[in-house]
Amino acid sequence: MGYNTFHTEEGMEVDVGMDVTDHSGPSGKVKQAVVENVALADALVKDGVTSWTSPSLLKLYPIIMLITLNTAMNGYDGSLMSSMNAMPAFHKYFNVGKQGPATGLLFAIYTVGQLVGSLFAAPAADRLGRRFGMCSGAFFIVIGTILQATSKNIDQFMGGRFLIGFGVTVGCTSGPIYVVEISPPSMRGLFGGLYYAFGYCAGALVASWTCYGTGKMSGDWSWRIPVVIQAFPAAIIFCTVWLLPESPRWQIANDQREKARSFFVEYHGNGNEDSAIVNLQMEEIERETNYDKELSNNRWWDYRPLFSTRDRCFRIYLLILVGVFNKFVGGAVISYYLPTILDNIGIKSPDKQLLINALNVVFSSVASVFGCFYVDKFGRRNLYLWGALLTGLCYIPMNVIAALADGHVATGTGYAFVAFIYLYGVFFSFCWMPLQTLYPAEILPNDIRAQGFAFQELMNGLASFINTYATPVALERIGWKTYTIFLIFHFIYLGMLWWSIVETKGRSLEELEEIFADPHPVNKSLEKHKVLLATGQGVKADIDP
Repeated sequence: MGYNTFHTEEGMEVDVGMDVTDHSGPSGKVKQAVVENVALADALVKDGVTSWTSPSLLKLYPIIMLITLNTAMNGYDGSLMSSMNAMPAFHKYFNVGKQGPATGLLFAIYTVGQLVGSLFAAPAADRLGRRFGMCSGAFFIVIGTILQATSKNIDQFMGGRFLIGFGVTVGCTSGPIYVVEISPPSMRGLFGGLYYAFGYCAGALVASWTCYGTGKMSGDWSWRIPVVIQAFPAAIIFCTVWLLPESPRWQIANDQREKARSFFVEYHGNGNEDSAIVNLQMEEIERETNYDKELSNNRWWDYRPLFSTRDRCFRIYLLILVGVFNKFVGGAVISYYLPTILDNIGIKSPDKQLLINALNVVFSSVASVFGCFYVDKFGRRNLYLWGALLTGLCYIPMNVIAALADGHVATGTGYAFVAFIYLYGVFFSFCWMPLQTLYPAEILPNDIRAQGFAFQELMNGLASFINTYATPVALERIGWKTYTIFLIFHFIYLGMLWWSIVETKGRSLEELEEIFADPHPVNKSLEKHKVLLATGQGVKADIDP
């Protein structure tokens, strides 16, 4: 079975390439289907079935897998610091506790690096290409890792964390943009979701289990070894990224039309110069690029184009909604301060804390990868809404247990709290992890995609700084009431998502321009069309335009 599926009127999935004896003849099988994008459906049916083992996709898989190392660096750092926060040797060497202002600053300096990096991320990706952005980000991560691994004092360690935060922002601005821009339209949800979910979780898994193993060591190498390993993904990106093709959308924007077409023919059209999907993408991208050039002022430091029209202001609001506001629903507390949380409910053994953290990463990783395969089935909007509801429901018993514990809780109750942490992680990872970079890349037009990502990273860094600095202080001073604050934010966030999230499932990146230009983009994005599909010939009739 191929991956180009549509839904029939009876609610069943139809593979548009099945039961076909002649892909180009007039006798192709006709089916009625419900589609979001008529032009895209027409092109996919004309080209016929594309299997998971088609020549084009077999060439794309290793490229996507390599690029996921960008976000693996981010996932590694998140789990690394959470695990190191449970290591007595780390706290003894730097003379810091598990919570309080000093710990908050140690964690938050990473986000300061993100803030500064966001100023350079867009020009790196737009002026010199997506590959340059990934390469330069990897370079700073390697340098930062060397500083951390050789740290003799807390200042040097924090300097290394600053550079890693800087590099992650630059690399993770170009990385998801590149993946979304090179993915076939019908595979964008899966590839874009796997980029973040698989990459982030792979990094987090390696970090958590490495720390669990080295945590049994008593010397400084218990925390230095995991820090050293952080350099490997960045080093691989730095050495290999120039062997990959450049983004075709960047090439078209920089007057390299023939190179872009060659990319689409090789990686989307199975070598067919007359591929309908290749022609459709070239036509749409060139049309949007010409329009964008009319709006662009071509000054990398000027962010006014992000707010130049009503629909662009709405897109930036969505960026902040999905990339910044979700920092205040409690996920960061679990990610960075799980050992502190476990201390507060009475689970104080470092070995148990490291094991609980490592298992949490395992469950979350499995859920996030599964979630990637349902991004195009359930849609982005449904995943956002259900994610907010289910994680909010998990926070209710967590809040109650934390309120009753006060550092002293029965073993069974303590592990019930851990179970809800795991459940929170599963829901968060299944619903939201695949969308972390996919959705922002989809809703931004080509000319401001890199700037928009950089702006999101800037706002993200500010939110993360507040969150990572304030959370340990809050846990120390108001204890369980910290969870109550996040619980309230959860349900406020759910309401905001309901009113605002635009569905991008089944749309080309360029078609989303029309949706956001509509006075009611949410309603417009939920519209569907009934069409008659003739295999090998495309759309024969739009029954319900």
